[in-house]
Amino acid sequence: MLRKKFRYVFVLIFIVSLGCKDKQSINKKFIGTTSNNYHGQIIFDEYRKLENLKDSSVIKWFKNQSVRSNKILENIPNSPQLVSLQKEILGTQNEFVSNVLITKNNKFFYFKRLSTQKFSDLYYKNGLNGEETYLFGSSDIEKDFYISYFRPDWNGNKVIIAFSKNGDEFSELRVLDVKSKTLLPLKISNCLPSYGGAYWSPNSEAILYNKVRNTKDKKDAYMDMEFIYHPLNSSPRKMFSRINNPDIEMKPVDIPIVYIEDPDEKFFFGAVAGATIYQDYYYTSIENIENNKKEWKKLFSKKDKVTSFVRDKDSVIYISSLNASNFQICKTSLSSPDTNNPRIIVPMKKNEIIRSLRLIKEGIVYTTIKNGVEAKIFLIDSLNKTKELTIPVKAGNISVQTKGKKYNYLSIIVEGWLSDRKRYEYDFEEKKFKKAEISKISSYYNTDDFEVKELEIPSHDGNSVPLSLIYKKSVELNSHNSVLMIAYGAYGVSITPSFSEKILTWVSEGGVFAVSHVRGGREKGDLWYKNGFKNTKANSWKDLISSAEYLIEKKYTSEGRIAINGASAGAITIGRAMTERPDLFGASIIDVGFLNMIRAETGYNGKNNTKEFGTVENKEEFQYLMEMDSYYHIEKGKEYPASLITSGINDSRVPPWHSAKFAAKLQDFSENKTPILLKIDFDTGHSNTASDKRLESVTNVLSFAFWQTGHPDYQPK
Repeated sequence: MLRKKFRYVFVLIFIVSLGCKDKQSINKKFIGTTSNNYHGQIIFDEYRKLENLKDSSVIKWFKNQSVRSNKILENIPNSPQLVSLQKEILGTQNEFVSNVLITKNNKFFYFKRLSTQKFSDLYYKNGLNGEETYLFGSSDIEKDFYISYFRPDWNGNKVIIAFSKNGDEFSELRVLDVKSKTLLPLKISNCLPSYGGAYWSPNSEAILYNKVRNTKDKKDAYMDMEFIYHPLNSSPRKMFSRINNPDIEMKPVDIPIVYIEDPDEKFFFGAVAGATIYQDYYYTSIENIENNKKEWKKLFSKKDKVTSFVRDKDSVIYISSLNASNFQICKTSLSSPDTNNPRIIVPMKKNEIIRSLRLIKEGIVYTTIKNGVEAKIFLIDSLNKTKELTIPVKAGNISVQTKGKKYNYLSIIVEGWLSDRKRYEYDFEEKKFKKAEISKISSYYNTDDFEVKELEIPSHDGNSVPLSLIYKKSVELNSHNSVLMIAYGAYGVSITPSFSEKILTWVSEGGVFAVSHVRGGREKGDLWYKNGFKNTKANSWKDLISSAEYLIEKKYTSEGRIAINGASAGAITIGRAMTERPDLFGASIIDVGFLNMIRAETGYNGKNNTKEFGTVENKEEFQYLMEMDSYYHIEKGKEYPASLITSGINDSRVPPWHSAKFAAKLQDFSENKTPILLKIDFDTGHSNTASDKRLESVTNVLSFAFWQTGHPDYQPK
């Protein structure tokens, strides 16, 4: 088998040199069987002790595992080449601009990071061609803190800024005065702008934000969160929460969100949100909140399957999958919504889904996407005529920005597998998009010899799964290619094309990059999502397995030459694919992953995730969770792919013990001597926010995958 042929000697050298046992067995003091009775079924858990993140011996073991993993990763041949390629792709002089927000008076606020910087700084321009002004950055605050979120007020005079540390999403909110570039005295701790954002009142005299419980143990921090209305010059008050608004249908695990996107808006809109596509929506007048009244009116229920909406005078225009799996655009009354008999503005399309909706002075702008990879944009004008707007480049993904229904302003960001993000503004007189870049693009990476194939391949049950392939045109279908395949498949999230140094570096080194658009995402509409949800979740990893089998059948690669990679909820797909069909894969690479699903709701945001995956308290849903649980599908004495399992100690979404327990059990149970590496980073959370951390992470993923799939340049000499 290829795994043994290419790796045994190298693995043996490093495992012996680091003093590990042949089977990489963990320290015996962490093995202690615990059992739980779930609906009459006794489940044993050998590594429960690793869930105790307050145990110093557990933390020490995490660190020792990370040291061992780093030593092995650092000694993979040719890793410096991957670093050089990434830097070349990114461009040593490039300015990386993101999160562009535009005020009604045409002030541009945005993050910008030079390739030499770890974190992005906050800038603004008065107009697209105005002089760039530095506002605030990581050098202005304490070490290891960075700006994780911002939102300017309506006129661009003040900016809400969230400061985070070491990847922790629990942030401190401050307000920056733009003219003086100084922070106001106001400090608000334990905020969570990553869920729902933070907003300004119409008069810019108050801010709105999500407040978590002030607890040292984050395990319960997500329970009974509150959205706060906070005047800058007086005390805050609760505006939307289960406790403050008992008439609202809200559970302790629900996340309350309030938002407003126009200073002329008459209403605040609230959502009972969380780990789910569809939410209950409410609204109340601005006057009610200013007068501290608790009156909220129901707008939509989850059963209405609404994903987004905008107010248009006394009506709401919304996107829904109710009776339309690929979504349709509807209109109904604001005061008396009737989702069973709405006016259909754009009916469901057969082969593409309706993805986003905006109002401008000219009419309605909406986008569609096919299989998650082919995007279009349309305009319905004031005469109700629909036309597709021509985009200067092929669009794999389109992001839209407007200023509201009083303005004929439309900008888009277009991206593809082989094309970097490009920004355009629509000229309504000339009726075409024109380049409107915020930053100077000073480098270009040539992808002329790369090829993209968008396929649909048969899955285990006959359904067609979208499969994206990126590789060099010179690649031969000789079964010898290294493949790196990613997948997700949860929350209705689609993997859309992005210009990624990870993809391009892999392809530049001769590998085939594959994206399996498995069920559980929304690439093919609501049914595609529901067919990878709770009792149908197995389709997610079976679609991935079918994608791997297709690549082998068509001679792109062969068994043992495929590395699979996923993160967070995508780890369910990766973990179960590798435990169900370990023979197919040469490597499994999992980051911040859900791997022990029957224990998921005991940690951090676990209760909220029961909406997506199920709860052990329900007998049927417990069985769904057991089927999803990669940890419990590891069998003693079985040969599993080499694995790189990573997490961040400050992850408040997925506890790092998921990764630790999975790695420990693999190390102890796996029959073969391929490496099972666990790497817990003590400076990150659910994502790598610092550029150097991302560079290191991508290098580790690619070098490990090339090593384990037999690429000759990454094997020991």
